[in-house]
Amino acid sequence: MLPELVPNVWSIIANAAFALGAIFVSTFLITSSNVVVTTGAKSTKREPPGIPYWIPYCGNVFSLSGNSDRFFSSVMAKHGSSTPVRVRLGPVKFYLVAGAEHIAVLFKASKGLSPRFGVLLSLENLFGTPSDVIPFYKMDNSGTNTVPNPESNVRPADRLNFFQVKAAQKHLNGAGLAKMTEHFLKVLRRRIDESRIGNQWIDMPDLFTFIQHEVFNAAVEALTGKYFLAQYPEIVEDFWEFDRSVPTLIKGLPQWLTPRPYRVRQRLLDAVKSWHRIARENSDFTKDGPEDPEWDPYWGSKLMRARQSYSSGVHFMNEDALAAEDLGLIFAMNTNAVPAVAWFLIEFYRDSILLSRARAEVEAARRPTPEPEQAELDITKLCSSPLLQSAYAETLRLRVALVITRTPEHEDFHMGNWTFPKNRPIVFSSRSAAMDPEVWNAGTANDPHPLDRFWADRFLIDPNDPTSGPSRKDPDQTKQQVTNSAAEGELKAKPYFSMENVAGGWVPYGGGQRMCPGRHFAKQEIIGTFATLLLHYDIELLTAKDWEPQPDMNFFPFGGLPPVGKIPFRIRRKRG
Repeated sequence: MLPELVPNVWSIIANAAFALGAIFVSTFLITSSNVVVTTGAKSTKREPPGIPYWIPYCGNVFSLSGNSDRFFSSVMAKHGSSTPVRVRLGPVKFYLVAGAEHIAVLFKASKGLSPRFGVLLSLENLFGTPSDVIPFYKMDNSGTNTVPNPESNVRPADRLNFFQVKAAQKHLNGAGLAKMTEHFLKVLRRRIDESRIGNQWIDMPDLFTFIQHEVFNAAVEALTGKYFLAQYPEIVEDFWEFDRSVPTLIKGLPQWLTPRPYRVRQRLLDAVKSWHRIARENSDFTKDGPEDPEWDPYWGSKLMRARQSYSSGVHFMNEDALAAEDLGLIFAMNTNAVPAVAWFLIEFYRDSILLSRARAEVEAARRPTPEPEQAELDITKLCSSPLLQSAYAETLRLRVALVITRTPEHEDFHMGNWTFPKNRPIVFSSRSAAMDPEVWNAGTANDPHPLDRFWADRFLIDPNDPTSGPSRKDPDQTKQQVTNSAAEGELKAKPYFSMENVAGGWVPYGGGQRMCPGRHFAKQEIIGTFATLLLHYDIELLTAKDWEPQPDMNFFPFGGLPPVGKIPFRIRRKRG
């Protein structure tokens, strides 16, 4: 009996395999033909074509869940920057857009587009916002303008998104920004004074880990005050483990399947709630007016008091939701800036000539002090240095890789010949924009500077050199300008920093009305940290002479890309 059944079993398996294969092939053929039809259509208002896929309903899930950077790059290589495409991930459909011109258009249309898709995904999957609170975030369609959107029914006191944007714009500029930067540099110098590092060289295993500890501690104290860190000594290790878990958490996998990231996040959330309770017991968060101090030892920046103040009037906010909000802010403050600081140091300390140029810029921004070893910096002058600004911009261009989302919430959005339906997200990659050869200057045949390599001078325009500047040059026009400049024979003004003609190409902070409000602090934090360490320490990388640092693309598209592997170095305190 059994031998007779075996052929039948194999027949069933073969038929099932054939049927599945037929389904997969037909799905691919149908979705591929749709691309051809849509792309070739003459309609001026058509929906972008979908990327072909093999498995019904699943769509492009498997392609995107592997190497995300490779997926984005392959789409751009196949369709170019002029054609947006539709991506399907199960029930979710969104559009990928590339090209600096398209990105610039999206930023200019900020009033009609919302970043809520990405924000909600982060709140729910990354920061642990309670599930019963998420619907209230989704319902807030009031916008970020003082006057809410006409169709919105959200109570004035519940306009959480508006309050967040208003508070950040107010307190991360002007006096609030100055005080945060002042306190950040003060803590950084205090940690240097208290460090075990002396006048003799000390070998250390990894520069990135060193920066993670030093910068994170200074930044978090500047933001949250002294008591959050004091009551949670393990926060540095827990935070960076949480940061490493982002690629796992963002997928929304169940806790039983990946328990460790959830445990680490819960420790962070519990610590934030504990800090909130201590601060409320000892300091009045309602004192966030113009006459009140910009910094408080319990709450830190006035921004944190403002967040507590407006949240107390939002009916759906509770201590768990508040903790998730502030964990998100701490994450946003560190996940891009800290890797950027590390890369800034790596690139300068691996190039002695570049380091010598930077040292002159830092010394020029140094304030005189009674004791020379107590170095103080004029942060405004420092951050106005053309070289340091160019290196800062280049670091973010090359080492920050994220996706930015915008969703038309009120009506279909039209861009060129394409129509993007209402409530369907539009997604674009800062990495694709940063590597767009149609936007960027990659040097000349005699002096090439590939876009995947760091070039500190990429954002400098030298009036004596027509080939300089960040944007792509026309070879014929440049050749004529070089000839004319040589004929003139006179040196003009000095090189200056410029973002000329790269709108839509340089987007590490997003753009438009929704541009990251913390960008001014991040710039001062990155350049200020480099200058402070340069003035107080001698640092040498213990890497091979031909070592070429590489970013860890496993962190694409979540922001700052850490370097691959450990970077050994040695360090000593500067001798008076």
